[in-house]
Amino acid sequence: MIDLIFRLFHLLPPNVLRGLFRGIVRVIHALGIRRRVARRNVALAFPELDEKARNDLVLRNYLHLGECAADFLRSPKMSDEELFGMVDEADYQKVTALLEARKGFIVPTAHFGNFELFGVWAGRRGVPITILTKVLKGSLNAAWVKTRELAGVREIHKGWQNLFDAVRNGETLALLIDQNMIRRRSVFVPFFGISTSTTPAPAKVALETGAPVYMAFLRREARGKYRLIIDGPVPLERKHEDVQQDIDEFTALLNRMLEARIREAPEQWFWVHRRFKTRPEETDPPMY
Repeated sequence: MIDLIFRLFHLLPPNVLRGLFRGIVRVIHALGIRRRVARRNVALAFPELDEKARNDLVLRNYLHLGECAADFLRSPKMSDEELFGMVDEADYQKVTALLEARKGFIVPTAHFGNFELFGVWAGRRGVPITILTKVLKGSLNAAWVKTRELAGVREIHKGWQNLFDAVRNGETLALLIDQNMIRRRSVFVPFFGISTSTTPAPAKVALETGAPVYMAFLRREARGKYRLIIDGPVPLERKHEDVQQDIDEFTALLNRMLEARIREAPEQWFWVHRRFKTRPEETDPPMY
């Protein structure tokens, strides 16, 4: 049934499918699904905004996510010409030398812009992209993952050695840095002024492999148009006797870079995620 629904989506013209998904997410928003979490996050990140402005930002975020889902789900039926024509690829030249030399590098990224179409675009461009993801269960998620696979996106679900090997084998390793982490697997560094559990994976993989680091996103510019953003290389220096200090400082730098990009287009981040759930101490009051 899910596959049939996805096939029907492929038959719809782009603007019709985007309009359909904007309608769907308006209903989701009206029903309050994840709306409280999104409003709480926006209030934490932008305390200077009044309630009306915060609520408006949350609604625009839902509409953004709807349009991004529509473009991602339609991607298997897009020709390369159509897909590449949707993306301003000017920043791509920053990494073409690495790709041509088949040298692996690390891409900290986030649920910002159209993060799913970013993987599709990279895979279709011939980038040997590998993403560290969680295992997704259920028929809907299976269809979602299949859409990634059709574009050539490879997924890794665990294992430090798997990450090191991917980079050493010349792959482009994408690591999401904006997901809540359990305390023992994270470092706590500032994000929107809040001490936030953050993965140290980009720093650890870079220190182990010596591979360069480039932060990258696919930001939505207008309906059906996107801009590839690549920031870097991001310098990682060994400055301290204790390597953990270097890891913490580099992770904090990545959070600052991500926050700066989010502030440019705040409606395009994934505000519905409980980003600040894990606190530095068990005795800290809950954020949600």
